[in-house]
Amino acid sequence: MLGLGSNRSRVPVHAVQVPVLPAIYLSRQRLIDALAGEQRLSLLCAPAGYGKSTLLCDWLSQRRESTRVVWLSLAGRPFSLGELSAALASALGLAPQSTACELLAFIGKSTETIQIILDDWPDETPSDLDAWIEQLLALPANTLQLRVSCRRRPNWNLPRLALEGELLELGAAELAFSLEEFEGLVTLLVPDIDVDARAELWLKTLGWGAGIRLLLSPAAVGGRIEAGYSPLLREYLEHELLLRLSVQEREILHGVAHLPKVSVELCDQLWDEQGGGFLFKRLLQCQAFLFPIAPQKLWFRMLPAVAQALQDGLSGAALNHLRLRSCRVLSASGHLDEAIEQALSAGQAEVAANYMERLQLSWLLTDQHLSRLLGWMEQLPPQLLESTLRLISLCARALLVSGRLDEAENCLKRFAYFLPQPEPQKNHRLLANWQALLGGLQAHRGNAEAARLQCREAIDQLAAQDWLSRMLCYSTLARVAMVAGDLPEAGQLLHEATELARRQGSLDVEVLINTDRFRLMILQGDLSLAEALLQEDLQRVANTGSQRNPLLGRLLFMQGELLVLLGRQDEGEQVLQAGLQQVRDCSAPFILHGYLMLAEVAARKGQFELARLRMHEGERRMHCGNIDEACYASAIALQHMRVLAFQHCWVQVLPIARTLEERLQGVRPCLSPLQVPSLAQCNQLLLAQAEYHTGDIELAVQRLWRLLEQCELLGFVALAGEVRQVMARIDGKAAAADVAAGSVLVPDGPSVQGGLTPREIAVLKLLAQGMSIREVSSSLFISVNTVKTHAKNINVKLGACRRTQAINSAKAMGVLI
Repeated sequence: MLGLGSNRSRVPVHAVQVPVLPAIYLSRQRLIDALAGEQRLSLLCAPAGYGKSTLLCDWLSQRRESTRVVWLSLAGRPFSLGELSAALASALGLAPQSTACELLAFIGKSTETIQIILDDWPDETPSDLDAWIEQLLALPANTLQLRVSCRRRPNWNLPRLALEGELLELGAAELAFSLEEFEGLVTLLVPDIDVDARAELWLKTLGWGAGIRLLLSPAAVGGRIEAGYSPLLREYLEHELLLRLSVQEREILHGVAHLPKVSVELCDQLWDEQGGGFLFKRLLQCQAFLFPIAPQKLWFRMLPAVAQALQDGLSGAALNHLRLRSCRVLSASGHLDEAIEQALSAGQAEVAANYMERLQLSWLLTDQHLSRLLGWMEQLPPQLLESTLRLISLCARALLVSGRLDEAENCLKRFAYFLPQPEPQKNHRLLANWQALLGGLQAHRGNAEAARLQCREAIDQLAAQDWLSRMLCYSTLARVAMVAGDLPEAGQLLHEATELARRQGSLDVEVLINTDRFRLMILQGDLSLAEALLQEDLQRVANTGSQRNPLLGRLLFMQGELLVLLGRQDEGEQVLQAGLQQVRDCSAPFILHGYLMLAEVAARKGQFELARLRMHEGERRMHCGNIDEACYASAIALQHMRVLAFQHCWVQVLPIARTLEERLQGVRPCLSPLQVPSLAQCNQLLLAQAEYHTGDIELAVQRLWRLLEQCELLGFVALAGEVRQVMARIDGKAAAADVAAGSVLVPDGPSVQGGLTPREIAVLKLLAQGMSIREVSSSLFISVNTVKTHAKNINVKLGACRRTQAINSAKAMGVLI
C-alpha cells in the first residue's frame, strides 16, 4: 500500500534567501509576538495554506536583533541527514563535506545567535535525521533557535522541550485568521464585498488563509461568492493535499467530505475492508483539514470549504450507499441529527422521520437545531410529520418558537387524532401537553387571559417527565405577568423555572429562562445585577464551542442592550453585531431584538438612514421566516417612532402612536409582544411627547402623570425614570416660555427680589391665587414633587413657615402685586 509522501521525489536541499512577502499581506502582530520568544524550538504545524512560511518571513522582517539566519526551503520532500548537514554547513560557511557531528560541534561553540528556519519539513524522515535534530536541540549553548514549519508533527521528543519551556507550538487553531483579522484581509482583497458574502466566506474557511484568498480570487460579480466554490481551490488541494496521499487514503478522504462528522470507529465500519480506521488516523497525522469537534478529539469535521471542493470525488450509487451506511452507524451511536441529514440526502424520507421521532424535546433548544428541524420539515411530506404524536409535538413546539403561529395552531389540531387515549391518566397528560403549547400560542397572539387559563390548568396535570412543557408554562406565565406589570409574580415563576432547569441538568434551558430574568431586571432598573449575571451566562455558553449558537446570540443581544442603556453605545454596537453573526441562519422572533437595538444605536448617533435600514433588515428576516405579524409588528412600530422622535418628527409619530394605543388598549385590548413587556407604556411616553410638541399640552401633561403613576405602581423603575426626565424637560421649556411671555412678574434675570427665581415666583403667584399643589403642577407642567420643592425654597428665602406668610412677605417686598 502506498503511504504518505510515497510519491514525493527527492530534490537537493539548499539554503536560499528569505522569501519576499506577498504584495497584499496582513501582518498579524499576535503571532509575531509569539515567535519573538526565547524558546529553542518554534514549531508551526498546520495543513497547507495556513500562512506558516509567510509568518516566518514577516517575523524575520520585523526582527531588530543582528543574528545569523539560515533559511532552508525543504518543499516537504524526503532527504537524508547527509543532504541536510551539507546544506547547513554550506550556509554557515563550512566545507560542504563537513559531517553532521562536525556541524553540531560548530553550532555548539558558536558565540553568535544562529536562527535556522526549516520551511516545510517533510511528513516522513529517516530515524538518524530525527536523532540528529534532537541532538541539535539538546546543545548546551543558548545561541541556537530553530523554527520549523510542517504539516505533520515531527517524531522528536517534544514533551521534554515543553517541560523545559523550550517549545512554542502553533497549530491550525492559532495560525487561522481570527474574525477581526479575517475582516481586515477581506477588506484588503475585495473591499466592496457585501456583508452576507463575508459571513458565508467565514463559515466556509474559518480563517484558513489560502481558502480565503482562492475563494475571493474570481472577485465574484456584485461582491458575491459563486456558490462558495473556486476551480483554483480544487487545483490547489490536488497539488497540496491529494498528491501526497495514497489511492486508498484519497478514497477515504472523498467519502469523508460528504459526512457531517467522522471518527476512527465510524471509518472502521464504513470502510472495514480497506482498514478505514487506520487510514483515517493517517489522514489526521498528515493534517488533511480534519479538525476536532470537541476537546476530547473523538469526532472530527472537515473544513467546509475543503469538503465542498472534494465532494466531486464521489457521486452516484457509491455516494448513496455510503450515506445509507453512515446513516445506520450514526443513529446507532446516538448521533440522530446527523443520521437524519444523511437519510434525507439519500432520499429516505421514512427513515429520516423514524429517526426524528427519537429526538428529545430538549434537543430543539440547543445549537442550531431549531433551524435544522424546520429545514427537515420542509423536506418531509405532511403525512409523515403527522404520523405520530411525538412528531406532531416536536413540530408544534418548533413552529411556536419560530413565531409561525398559524402553522403551529394547525399542528396543534392534529392532537385530536390521538384523543381519547385508552387510559385516563394518559389522556390527562396528553391534554396537559396540548394546553401548555396552546397557552404559549395564545400569549404570542396577545390573549392574556386565555394564555393564563391554559397554562395554569396544564401545570396541574403535567407529569414529572413533561418538565419541558412545565417550563413552557412557567415562561409563558412569567412573560404575561411582566406585561401586566405583576413583576413579583413574574420573578417567582422564573425562579421556579430556573430551579427546575437546574434539577434537570439543562444548562441551555436555564440560560434561556435567564434571558427572561434579565428582561425583568431591566424593567426593575437593576442594570448592574443584570450585567453581572449576564457575564456568567455568556461564559457558560461560550465554553460550549459551537460556531453559531442562537442562545449565545440572545445573550449578546441582551448585553448589547445593557451597554446602550449604560451609555456605552460603541461597545453595544459591536456586541449586537456579534450577536447577529450567531443567529444568521436562525428564524425566530427574538432575532428582531438585535436589529432594533442596532437601529436605536444608529438613531442615537444621528445616522437615521442606517437606523431605517436596520429596521428594514429586521422586518425582512421576519417575512422570510414566515413569522406571524403579532410577534413583531408592534415592536417595529415602536422603534420606528423612536427614530422619528430623535429627528423631532412629532407630527409623524402622533398617528402611529394612536394606532398602536388603539390596538393595545382599545375595545379589544391586546397583550404587548412578549419580547417587549413595557411596549404599551413606551408607546404612551412617545404619544405624550408627540401631543406636547404638536400643541396638545394639557393632554400631554395629564398622560405623563398617569403614565408615571402607572410605572411606579407596576414597578417599571427604569421607564419611570425616563418619564421623569421627559417631564423635567417639559418643565424647563415651560419656564422659558413663561419668561418669554412676560407671565413672570419680575423678568430681570434668574435672581430677583428676595432671591426668588422666575419659576419660584410663578409657583408663588399661583399659590396666591388659591391653587392646590396639584393644580399648580398641572398649570406649569411640572411634577408635584417639583412644586413642593419650589414651595420649600420660597419659604426659606422669604423666612416664612407657612404659605400665607410667604405670600404676605412677597407682597410686602413688591414681588407680588
